[in-house]
Amino acid sequence: MKMQDFKLLSICIPTYNGEKHLKTAIDSIIKQITEFNLLNIEVIVSDNCSTDDTPKIIQELANKYPEFIRYNRNNSNLGYDGNVMKLCDMASGKYIHILGDDDLYSPTGLKRLYDILNTKDNLSIIVLSNFFLREDFYNHLCSRKYLNSRFYTKDRYYENKTDKFILDVEDRSWPASNIVFRKDYYKEIPDINLFLKKDWFHIYILLYIAKKYPYTYLFADKYPIIIDRVGVQRWLNNVDGPRIYFNHLWTFSFVKKLGYSNKVWLWYSKRLLYEYCKNICYRRSDSYFTNLKYLSKYYKYYCKYPLFWFVFVPKFLDTLQTIFSLRYKRIGDDKCKLITFFGKSHVIKTIKDFYKKEVIKSDLITLTNERGNLKQFVRGKDYIDLIEKYKTAKIKFKRYQEKLERLSRKQYVPYLTYLNDYIFIENIKEKNEYREHKNDDK
Repeated sequence: MKMQDFKLLSICIPTYNGEKHLKTAIDSIIKQITEFNLLNIEVIVSDNCSTDDTPKIIQELANKYPEFIRYNRNNSNLGYDGNVMKLCDMASGKYIHILGDDDLYSPTGLKRLYDILNTKDNLSIIVLSNFFLREDFYNHLCSRKYLNSRFYTKDRYYENKTDKFILDVEDRSWPASNIVFRKDYYKEIPDINLFLKKDWFHIYILLYIAKKYPYTYLFADKYPIIIDRVGVQRWLNNVDGPRIYFNHLWTFSFVKKLGYSNKVWLWYSKRLLYEYCKNICYRRSDSYFTNLKYLSKYYKYYCKYPLFWFVFVPKFLDTLQTIFSLRYKRIGDDKCKLITFFGKSHVIKTIKDFYKKEVIKSDLITLTNERGNLKQFVRGKDYIDLIEKYKTAKIKFKRYQEKLERLSRKQYVPYLTYLNDYIFIENIKEKNEYREHKNDDK
């Protein structure tokens, strides 16, 4: 097969030390190109000076599929945004899709995207649907669950309805892998260098192009185009997290300059504030002074919101709040699972003591909701053993026992709910044993 001169789509993959998932991402593309005869698609991989086997993997694939794959290796590390900009300059397709090196296309996702691009030739921005795939830090594939009632079964086309489009897209725009845009429109964006090293380069591309060329498309959730891996992000930590999440808010603040209604800004900024409060662990630093620095920046945007003062500020500056990881091994299993817990120091001490005493034998199930937020569960039947422990502890709280029995009939119970109940029963049991021992001494 010969590479055609006209390229409808350039799939651009920025990578740095992506040896673990890169081949899977490229294979998901090549398989559909050959299976569905999608000949006017090109794949461009730009390596940002990887130090692992990434160059070797790319070179082997480029040699195997020279008609589809182009390979670039930067002389120096340009940063994520700089690498994306390099790819956009290299692309020769009418449309550009920035695909993360740890993401991939669903089995027919590329074919569906290709058909829409061929059918509707006036589109400026396409936002893709996605499923979330969770892998823990020990390369163990966990369960996933995706529930989104909005835009579930039907794709949507927007013409001159930019505000509605941005509100409907909401957090689908957060992963760069969900956005496809016209290259010629991208080249018109002024002052694009302002967003280099801000980590949300793609959000501004979406906002600018959608506003100037309001012919946009949103794929239905039921049939995902992209599989986004979550839990593998290398920047999701307490060093880079505070800076990156603030830059998200800063980048979106340009909606006002671009001419969007104030409703869009108010809705989106409130949504981000809610997310910050809910997942404060990655928004704050281990350094108190770094938190003060970013708090002064957040103040500019959120000083009028009670949620900012009564929830965000106390959590952001509370030195007793800690993030730590609890590890345990399943009996007969050499794979460790990672549990992240966030709370006050005295709660952490209780849980640490608890983990020294006993190993939880129940399987943890990690599920995601429509926004990709991860939550861990145990099965309701695990509460049966907990009820027996409750009875042997000689606890006489009838309503509490009824609650345990009710939870035991559920399919899934949040892991932290289970852990809190377990710790409560253990503490009561210890107190009762202590009283009995004291009475025996008398």
